[in-house]
Amino acid sequence: MTEGTQPQDELTPAAQVGASIPLKARASIALGMVAVALFLLGARLSRLQVTEAERYRDLADQQQRLSRQLSARRGSIYDREGRLLAATVRRWSVYADPSAVEGPAKTAVLLARTLSISLQPLREKLQKDCFFVWVKRQVSDEDAERVRNLGLSGVFLRRENKRFYPQGKLAAHVIGFTDIDGRGLAGIERRMDALLRGRPGMESVLCDGGRRVFRSPQDRLEQPPFDGYDVHVTLDTYVQSIVEQELATAVEKHEPEGAVAVVLDTRDGSVLAMASWPTFDPADPAASPVANQRNMAISDAYEFGSSFKPISVSLSLDAGAVGPDTRFDCHQGEWQMGRRTLHDVHPYGQLTVSDILCHSSNIGAAQISMALGQEKLYEGIRRFGFGRPTGVALPGETGGIVRPPAAWSKYSIASIAFGQEIAVTALGMARAFAAFANGGALPQPRTVKAIVHSETGKVVYTAGEPVVAARPLGLESARTVLEMMRRVVEEGTGRPARLAEYPMAGKTGTAQLLRKDGRGYGAGRYLSTFIGLAPVADCRIVVLVSVKAPSKNGYYGSVVAAPVVKNITLRTLRHMNVPQAEPVSIALGERP
Repeated sequence: MTEGTQPQDELTPAAQVGASIPLKARASIALGMVAVALFLLGARLSRLQVTEAERYRDLADQQQRLSRQLSARRGSIYDREGRLLAATVRRWSVYADPSAVEGPAKTAVLLARTLSISLQPLREKLQKDCFFVWVKRQVSDEDAERVRNLGLSGVFLRRENKRFYPQGKLAAHVIGFTDIDGRGLAGIERRMDALLRGRPGMESVLCDGGRRVFRSPQDRLEQPPFDGYDVHVTLDTYVQSIVEQELATAVEKHEPEGAVAVVLDTRDGSVLAMASWPTFDPADPAASPVANQRNMAISDAYEFGSSFKPISVSLSLDAGAVGPDTRFDCHQGEWQMGRRTLHDVHPYGQLTVSDILCHSSNIGAAQISMALGQEKLYEGIRRFGFGRPTGVALPGETGGIVRPPAAWSKYSIASIAFGQEIAVTALGMARAFAAFANGGALPQPRTVKAIVHSETGKVVYTAGEPVVAARPLGLESARTVLEMMRRVVEEGTGRPARLAEYPMAGKTGTAQLLRKDGRGYGAGRYLSTFIGLAPVADCRIVVLVSVKAPSKNGYYGSVVAAPVVKNITLRTLRHMNVPQAEPVSIALGERP
């Protein structure tokens, strides 16, 4: 450019080309490009509407629909007479969708205040990157209404099932309890959980963008829930309450470490009552120590001391090793057996087998078992079912401890004769005594009477005829020992259990407890036991009461346990409408 000339605009190559294309041609090109874009858009829309329509319909449905579980009603538990022991009730639970909560901090404060829960954990929950958190489960109807009135975004209510125990703590160790999700954790609740729980269903419901559910005719029931079965147990609520009342009285009087009681129907092995102390509340098991939840009647095995003597004596009689009138020298209460000295509480000289059982002589019992021999003693003990679980339908049962003869010392046969060196559960002992009432037949204990469909009422299982687990004794031997045990109550160590209304047979037991470290016996700690059968002419029940380490007002089985068995037996037989015997004159009193 020379000085004095006018400057000209400089054009880019593209601009130069555009400037060279006529306006009409440029319009045609633009229209063509629009047409191509519309074609591509139409092709895409066609693909979305036709080829991928099903996929996007599913995605939309997933956004608008929510599949949720429908809880099945857990079956109820009833006693043998149809009294309700456990049931399911409906309760509101509060939950939140953190992604839909507006103002998590403020929402947490309002909910914590309304539901009386900790603020900080709730605040952390509401800040999570998820779509579901529990706020508080199974709240009262009043609290649910308060939450509803708050109108908080992202906070919802849903119905859940809650387990309810209308009898309170009664039979807690047998009935058991569930967790907050309705899973059985103990007792019948656990043992029959698969039947009680049922099967949950599933439904598909419409929801809005905030994942709030609203009812619509388009809701779909994908799978209906199947409610659980009802379980009818063999317990008699009235008898159970008798047992727990009498056991509580004994606990108050003697202040023991623990206590247990069992009532069996001798005819079919039905558990009419089973109680352990200390106990717990099945509606709130966490409020008590875990140890309180242990069903000591089946989980704890002890040396029962002299209560075991009818077992060893009956085996010797059944084998023909001794007769009822066979005599043994009881050495005035002190007998040297090798390096070991056996003692009796009272000094006795010559005693028959019947006298030995009546007066509970350790020395006499040892000689009776020695006449039988260790192999036959061991075989007989196993026939009684000792050393293995009874098979009762309750979780946590142990079989106790029965060592084989190869592990015995030369003193073991004497020790076992009077209930040492052999550990047995309370249920195992009660069942063994039931064999004396059944002519030598050992019944199979049962806790389940029937299983019923909760909706139709159809019985899908019934206990049926009694099951004989074994026959450890012959008929005559069982009857003979039963009469011997009647003498125990009439004139022997069991006189505090004697009833005017019903003739009773039974046996006391006062056994030293092992130290907690298992090394020898602890001083001053005893297991006080009495096992009774009544009425003797036609035994209907066996009652066992065992009190662990009583600390006040005596420790002998005759003092601590026998009066409890007496009261339970009298009240239970009256409840069962068992005819009373002819009135007799009774002179009570402990033998010095």
